[in-house]
Amino acid sequence: MTTKQIKISIIIFVILIIVAGGYFAYKKYFLSQYQQTPENNYPAPAGNSTPREASSAPSSPVKTQNILIPGYKLYKNSDFGFEIQYPADWTATEENNENVRGEMVKEFFFKKPNSDLRFAILPRDGLSYGVGANGTSTPVYIGGFSGIQTKYILKDGRRLWLLFPQYGLFNWLQDLGRIDAMTSVENVDSDTQIFENMLSSFKLSK
Repeated sequence: MTTKQIKISIIIFVILIIVAGGYFAYKKYFLSQYQQTPENNYPAPAGNSTPREASSAPSSPVKTQNILIPGYKLYKNSDFGFEIQYPADWTATEENNENVRGEMVKEFFFKKPNSDLRFAILPRDGLSYGVGANGTSTPVYIGGFSGIQTKYILKDGRRLWLLFPQYGLFNWLQDLGRIDAMTSVENVDSDTQIFENMLSSFKLSK
């Protein structure tokens, strides 16, 4: 091999090294940076007027906050797995009373001051009215669970609602634990709207 051929071979070899080095540098630095570009630098999909925004939020589920009804407070009880909203000027109490089976049970009352209007949550059947079977019963969903709702008109004109969730978890008695709402005599329609608001906010959960 002549000196000229040796020089040409060396030049070709050097060129190959430079080309190979450039290729690997391109893959390692330039291409990797391009692949890590956030999503919002890519073109938007067809039909989208704006590109998606890159999210820095964690992948774990985000807990949603309760949206309070204007003028209402939130009451939660983890022992019996429920929450409910009630008018801010009402009082909320927890009481231990004897139920119809002679058991001492926890009961939850939401009462309007200076009124016989009240809303009770009785997870273990705390009261008995002796109203008989004259009410109107319909299927209903209570806090996300199916149940039975029975409405009565009492002799003094008050409305009584008994709602029985088909729910036997935590400390509730299935078919016996209930929600118990009774209007005042004076403002049946207004009281009914309050009960509707409270029932719409009622949830059975941990």
